[in-house]
Amino acid sequence: MESDKPKKSGFWIANLIISLFFVLSSCFVGIWTLSVAGLFPYFFIVLLVLFLLIPVLYRKNQKDGKYKIPLWTVRIAFVLISLLFVVLPYIGLKFKYNKFFYTPKKIIYTYGVYTLSSNIDEMLPKHLPLECREYKFITQLGSIAQDYHPSVYLMFYTDNDTLMQYEKNFKTIPDVNIASGECKEHEYYQFQNEVFFYPKNFPDHVFWRLDDIHREKFKNMENAKIYIAGDYYTHGCLLDYDSGLVVFWT
Repeated sequence: MESDKPKKSGFWIANLIISLFFVLSSCFVGIWTLSVAGLFPYFFIVLLVLFLLIPVLYRKNQKDGKYKIPLWTVRIAFVLISLLFVVLPYIGLKFKYNKFFYTPKKIIYTYGVYTLSSNIDEMLPKHLPLECREYKFITQLGSIAQDYHPSVYLMFYTDNDTLMQYEKNFKTIPDVNIASGECKEHEYYQFQNEVFFYPKNFPDHVFWRLDDIHREKFKNMENAKIYIAGDYYTHGCLLDYDSGLVVFWT
């Protein structure tokens, strides 16, 4: 009879809801972290070691009670590192005006995002210069979409000494060559009913990423140089000696 069937307890229902939540959230986290899949092996190894240490320390602590602090340290480390990996895509997509996040965003893009073989890691500054005004750094992360190329856009104003230092560094990197500068080749580009004048070989998609304060310098840019890697315009850098503007792109 129906009345004889045991009723499902509240704990059973709660456990079912919690299980479903973890299954669905795991799927979401898996898709979310695909954008920084290049960093997964590093995190996986660390988390695996911590995961194996937890039961070992637990058993030792059960015997003599002397491993309580190491056990909780490993547990907390496991949770924090897991959360860090989940937060990485958010850091990569945000904080484009915050200089403090330059290095984390650069690491996330360089090691976490699948890109074509390039020298972008060598071209991008290891550290931001002391003179760094109107900073903006966009890092696009990986995607499972076909023919998608995640790009980087870094722009700021600096002094001439820094520009010369970058130029000197470019000359030491294989396959990085000057694309315009001494030849003084320029192009005209109309954007929002305004005409801009910039060196040849400067990609349109980079121009669209510039803020108004950067774009203003392209109305009459006559003393700029562009360095690109290889024969393709996959990535490069513009140095403007009149305004001190620096623009990196991939």
